[in-house]
Amino acid sequence: MPVAAVDGIGHIVRYVNPAFCLLAGKLKEELLGKPFTSMPGGDECLAMLDRVYRTGKAETHMGQDGAAEHPFYWSYAMSPILGEGDHSLGIFIRVTEATPFHQDCIAMNQALLIGSLRQHELTEQANGLNAQLQTEISVGRQTQEALVRSEKLASVGRMAAVMAHEINNPLDAIMNTLYLAESTEGLPESARHYLKIAEGELNRIAYITRQTLGFYRESTHPTTFCLAPLLDSVLDLLQAKIKNKQAIVEKRCDERLQITGIFGELRQVFANLVLNSLDAIDMHGTVKLAAIVSSRCGGFDQCVRVSVGDNGKGIDPATLPRVFEPFFTTKGDIGNGLGLWVSQQIIAKHTGSIQVRSSRSGRRKGTVLTVILPVQPEISDRKD
Repeated sequence: MPVAAVDGIGHIVRYVNPAFCLLAGKLKEELLGKPFTSMPGGDECLAMLDRVYRTGKAETHMGQDGAAEHPFYWSYAMSPILGEGDHSLGIFIRVTEATPFHQDCIAMNQALLIGSLRQHELTEQANGLNAQLQTEISVGRQTQEALVRSEKLASVGRMAAVMAHEINNPLDAIMNTLYLAESTEGLPESARHYLKIAEGELNRIAYITRQTLGFYRESTHPTTFCLAPLLDSVLDLLQAKIKNKQAIVEKRCDERLQITGIFGELRQVFANLVLNSLDAIDMHGTVKLAAIVSSRCGGFDQCVRVSVGDNGKGIDPATLPRVFEPFFTTKGDIGNGLGLWVSQQIIAKHTGSIQVRSSRSGRRKGTVLTVILPVQPEISDRKD
């Protein structure tokens, strides 16, 4: 995701990431220290910069560039960086680009772990992080680290869009070629059999791509659906990770068990939890998924409890209270510290909660995260 930061009434550029340089068509050295003039949108964008700096209130805008063969849509999110007395120090800018994909898809933005956060949700969440940014802005290094961590998640989403686009274009051509080959008169039965195998494998590639796109294309309206297929789709998506760890995955869920919620968002939550468990276990470790209807709901008459547990090394008791903090990670360079935080926001939106239990020794060694969802939730439309 293209990201930039400017300061002062003249909007002098102080930070740009590689994606923004690519969008602007300029080198980093050509942008830093100069007035901000390099975003699509022209005068309208600059006017929005002036308003955000003057009012101290975040704004978003979506525009269209129809000059290309397929229209490009640009979404800008501008958030103020506030100092003492809520005085504007500068502006933090994010740009999202979307393009048509096949005839029914749009290219996606943001990481598979955060992924699952839409652009307008990130804008609202930026206001919630403003207190943390006020402290970090005084130390340039800490501010830059926070921006880099946010960018990691955005990069995953953009990478998924690029990969899906690059895979599906040649995939269509290959499928058409296979069809023509299968229609050839006098084709030996053995050759026809091999073509059928190839077609099946290509369909599997297409399915994996649709699974990836599904994190970003699902409806934003709640529906009632069976939970078991959702969990199956998560395990299908993570098959490569499961095989690499040679993990034992046990799933216990009544095929008739139904929940009400936003399918894509809940799938993102359970994908985050299963992925964390796979990262935590050693080779040949065990990951267990269990879903039951329960009356132990903490305020609800009836709820669904979905647990994801592992027999990994567990979490340090001193660390456990911080696992839901944004940007906090125990995975070193491979983690961005946003998966559990994002998951907690989504479950809170569904008026539910997440509980965590972990032990580093004994018979119960490992970590269990339990998602509690009311059977008929009143899903909030807030974007936090």
